[in-house]
Amino acid sequence: MNFQILRNSFVIGSLGVSFTGFVALFTPYNQFSQFLISAGLGSLASSSLAIQASQKVSNRKCKKFLNEIESLKSETNHFSKLLQDKHQELAEVIKDRDNYAESMVNLSQDLGRLTAELKSTKEQLVFTQDINFNAAVETLRDSLKDVQSQVNNLLPYLIKKFGIDVNSLVQEFNQDVVSINAQIGVISDNSQLTNEELISACIAVQHQILTKGIGLKAKLYKLAVEKLQKQLSNVISLDEHTTKIEQIKDYYSRNLKAIQEEFSQVADGVISAYKNDFHEVVNDGLNQSQELAQLQNEIISLNGKLHELSKPLQFVGTSEAARVGNSIINYYSSKLGITLDAIDFSSTETGYKLLFHLSRNNRFIDTATLNDGNNSDKIKELSGSLNTPKFSQSERSNYVSLEIELKKQEKKQLTIEDVRRLIEPSNKFGEIVSRYHQSKPTLRVMTRTGGGKGIAVKNLLSHYVNHWEGWELWLSDPQHGSFEDYWQCPKIAKSPTEASKVLELFIGEFNKRKEGISINENIPVMGIFDECDKTFDKKQKQGIAQIWTEIRHRKMKLILIGQSSEVGKNGWTWDEMNNCSLMFIGDAIGTAIKHADNLGWSSDMKSKIPSIYQKVSDWMNEANRDLPVKNHYRLGLLVDGMKYDFIEIPPALEGSLDNHQSWLVTHPWQSKALSQGESIACVHCGSVDVKKNGKSGDKQRYKCNDCNKSF
Repeated sequence: MNFQILRNSFVIGSLGVSFTGFVALFTPYNQFSQFLISAGLGSLASSSLAIQASQKVSNRKCKKFLNEIESLKSETNHFSKLLQDKHQELAEVIKDRDNYAESMVNLSQDLGRLTAELKSTKEQLVFTQDINFNAAVETLRDSLKDVQSQVNNLLPYLIKKFGIDVNSLVQEFNQDVVSINAQIGVISDNSQLTNEELISACIAVQHQILTKGIGLKAKLYKLAVEKLQKQLSNVISLDEHTTKIEQIKDYYSRNLKAIQEEFSQVADGVISAYKNDFHEVVNDGLNQSQELAQLQNEIISLNGKLHELSKPLQFVGTSEAARVGNSIINYYSSKLGITLDAIDFSSTETGYKLLFHLSRNNRFIDTATLNDGNNSDKIKELSGSLNTPKFSQSERSNYVSLEIELKKQEKKQLTIEDVRRLIEPSNKFGEIVSRYHQSKPTLRVMTRTGGGKGIAVKNLLSHYVNHWEGWELWLSDPQHGSFEDYWQCPKIAKSPTEASKVLELFIGEFNKRKEGISINENIPVMGIFDECDKTFDKKQKQGIAQIWTEIRHRKMKLILIGQSSEVGKNGWTWDEMNNCSLMFIGDAIGTAIKHADNLGWSSDMKSKIPSIYQKVSDWMNEANRDLPVKNHYRLGLLVDGMKYDFIEIPPALEGSLDNHQSWLVTHPWQSKALSQGESIACVHCGSVDVKKNGKSGDKQRYKCNDCNKSF
């Protein structure tokens, strides 16, 4: 843009307007002259300033564009040079590629020709080599078969003719045949052998075939010769053989006569001595037979005594216990072959106790064997017992005991002292429950409708406002104004809708504190949500489950009050309940016992908790008959993992709760105002600098002077 022309145009225009004003001084319209002269001069000055400012801006932009153009020109020149270099390199590569392609065509033609010639030559060589190779292999195999055939024909003849043992030689030859076959196989598998290699290999194998075959024949003939030599070495002449036989016959004839004479003499002496000894033996036998008869009588007597001693020892006396004990002993002895020796019996509160010894059995007898099958029913039949008797093993010696119950034991009536030994007293309720609440930030309170959960929590809130310092307590009661509303204390929510909003605010405050953007993170907050099972939907309960352990790090706690029915129907699982400290009240303790495995209770808890609950609840039910509802005894069970405590819940608190150390509030962050003696604080930031801002229906509206938000 040419600013000089523009400036001249504005100057001419302004002078024209001024001149028109000057001319107007001499016309009837002189009242416009000053206006036109002023407008012309003002336009001249303002246009000059505007054009000057625009020119400066234009010069800056022009300079910037010129710099950018120079930079682009420099980059363009650089890339142009690079492109020329690359184009030159590409041209050289294309030229080399064309030369290479031409060379490859020539080489391909030469390679095709040479390949055809080589293929023809190889076919001829392979054909010739195959003939020579196959003939050589077949020759070796035929040669080996001939040697085997010769050996196989020779063996039966030598064995039958000379009776020689050829097993070891045959085994050795068979091994050699296997080895030679393997060598022939190696040659057969290597068809690429040259003629020189093939001839060398065939000669070596043929040499082995001949060597092994000839060697075996030589060994076989050698065995036959050795056998004949052994036979000839022991041969004598016929005359010599006859002479030796006559000498032997004469020698044995003389010896036989001498033996006969000596035998006759010895036999006569033996017969004479035998006759004398026989008379003595007969006399001794008569005497010994008499002694044997006496011994047999003694054996019969001893067998009788042994039979009596082998019988189980019986109880002495005619008492009922002795009679039943002996019938049990006889049953096990005759039916099962088990010896039960009676030791003693003693009276008990419900019947009597029998003691038996098992040491005379030839094997170990355990109580499972004694109680096996229908033995217990048989004992019950024999004894008339009310229970089904079972044998019990003594821990210190090898005897067993059997309890016979003839009457039921009278149930012992507990006293208030007995009960208080089993549970924690009501005056420690707030202290003990708050200790569980310190361990885990969420306390889940469960019982049936009318079971006393409101009474328990109100007592707990009384402890908190009087002993915990600086906590803001948000009590949500969706059933506000019902006939069973006994809270009589400030509430932050009084309907299901308000309860949902307060829950959303509580979760939102947790997220703000987690992200470090909360303006009230120094105020500890506890949310107390009554009827949480019925008020909140599944999504809201999932939101609670996501924060109910992590809030411990953000100075926040929860009390969730609900029913004791199956928690799965209420959106949570029993396993999830382990993330909370649990307070079961009244009948809810029975529900907890039913789900002991789901809650991961130890074996000690599963045995002791039902026993204590049964005893104490029976006593309390009896004691509550004549008491007004507000003064009823109520039992609570606190559980945190493997730790548990039974505790007596205090009677219902009457009247309102007063704030002391902590505050029950009707609006969020009201504790700031209450701590400064005010009653209203901003629900958004907690500031007490608020002013009235009209009404919404019958409710007063306010506006915060700090955050400028209304509430």
